[in-house]
Amino acid sequence: MLPRHGVAFKRGATLLNRQTVPPPDVHVLPNEKTLRVSNDSVGIRKLKRWIVQFDPALVVVEATGKWHREVQRSLVASGIKVAVVDPYRVRMFAKAQGILAKTDRLDARVLALFGLLMSPDVRLPASAAVEELQELVIARASTVEEETSLKNQFASSTCRFLKQHLKRRIARLTNDIQALGREILKSIRADEGLARRYEILISVPSFGFVVAATLTACLPELGACNTKAIAMLAGLAPIADESGERNGRRVVWGGRPALRRILYLAALTAKRLNPSSKALYERLIAKGKPPKAALIAVARKLVILANALISQNRIWQHDAPKHA
Repeated sequence: MLPRHGVAFKRGATLLNRQTVPPPDVHVLPNEKTLRVSNDSVGIRKLKRWIVQFDPALVVVEATGKWHREVQRSLVASGIKVAVVDPYRVRMFAKAQGILAKTDRLDARVLALFGLLMSPDVRLPASAAVEELQELVIARASTVEEETSLKNQFASSTCRFLKQHLKRRIARLTNDIQALGREILKSIRADEGLARRYEILISVPSFGFVVAATLTACLPELGACNTKAIAMLAGLAPIADESGERNGRRVVWGGRPALRRILYLAALTAKRLNPSSKALYERLIAKGKPPKAALIAVARKLVILANALISQNRIWQHDAPKHA
């Protein structure tokens, strides 16, 4: 018996030199039907009318920033299951299948095949409030990065004109960072659910505004995953490297790099201010662990703690409540 149909929706990449977005390709398996629609709301409506005839078990969409969000939200609103997948993972899958060529039509078929064989996770799209908050948090982070770069350039400059020029640019960026921070807090307080999550996160020792806002915006899965899954999403789960008698050193990678960076910074503070984190850090150092490895362990414990607090809908307490 043939499986229910899998549908892949491949959006074309943005062509910056033309300021246009190519029409996305759609591929249905196992009957090999294809469609190309316009990259707008009219095209999405045409897509939905076309795919309902196949009663799809799953629609697979490549994660392409803002371009995949509209189609995901529209399909989910119509009761169609959608999986948003990492393009890199799909490309590695294509190579494993011996598919080396790359075109939009072929990529759409690869996405459909990936959906049928790999059964990617289905997750509900983020709310409009969360997406707006994510944009603000990412914008603030990039502005801070730019400010840091200019400050480093200012410190190494000797040219008087350049130093004055850099000083003015740094001042503007400082104002922008403050304005973005105010808008982030305004966006959080405007949504009851986000406000409660932020309140819980900011209660954790070593979690300041930046850490709490970043976790609120960029890790909406908090409270809905087990400890292993949440550590993987944050890029803090140790990955084994073993083969035969060789036992390689475990490393952390993957996940969401922005979360790993911000949690690592939180760990630097936690090892001084958070009693349990300090005890964990000192215990690992006493066992001979490198300082960075010990800090990663602290960061992992912090995100697991945040996950538990959100799932229990309670703020951090020095002594965790005991349940009968």
